[in-house]
Amino acid sequence: MATSKQNKTKIQKNRRAIFEVEAAVTSNRAKAYASRSIVEENRAGILKNYTAAFMGNRQLANQNTDDVFRNRKAILATLETDNDVQTNYRESLINEANLDFLEHRSNLNSAVLSVNEKMVLVNEMLIDINSTIMKANESIVKFNDGQIAQNSKILDGGLASKKATPAKNAERIKKNAARAKSIKANAVANSKKMDAMTKSMQANRAKIEKNAAEIMKRREGILKNAANIAKNQARVAKQISP
Repeated sequence: MATSKQNKTKIQKNRRAIFEVEAAVTSNRAKAYASRSIVEENRAGILKNYTAAFMGNRQLANQNTDDVFRNRKAILATLETDNDVQTNYRESLINEANLDFLEHRSNLNSAVLSVNEKMVLVNEMLIDINSTIMKANESIVKFNDGQIAQNSKILDGGLASKKATPAKNAERIKKNAARAKSIKANAVANSKKMDAMTKSMQANRAKIEKNAAEIMKRREGILKNAANIAKNQARVAKQISP
């Protein structure tokens, strides 16, 4: 049978174990929020790239396409013909130019559709994430409710220390030791998982930064195209009328 002296020794061991568990758990909490910060920063970077690529580069490039074909149609419309053969040649070129534009636009529509499909999946994942967060919040509320009830019980004298026995104390001490061990194992597993996630997030950060650089480089090319289109527009205008 357990004695009070033996229980006291085991309680001290548990106290050390709990202290170590607390250190691991609080460290993981800091790691978790640091990881969340990196995730949010990466998401902000991705959204920034998305805006720069879709609302910036894509719109500028599409405007260039419109201007290119506007020039093409204007150029073809100014071609003088002397007979039906030459007229048919000009008209067939105009049709060809229209088909080039429509084919290009159709392919872009397919690309947009593909992106939309992926975004639907992303939104579904975000909805699932929100559900997980809501469930976690619910568990916090329930835990707090239980602890508040426990505090009220203690305040109302619901815990009668006079009824405590060495045997019952030993049983609780044993359970505490097992719980501390289990929590410590979970904390170690969480720590390893977060370390692995951090490596992945850092790799993602490198990809995001690389994409950002490529987007800006591509914009330089788009703006260069715009400048060349403007030069052609000036030539087309002169061809329409001196």
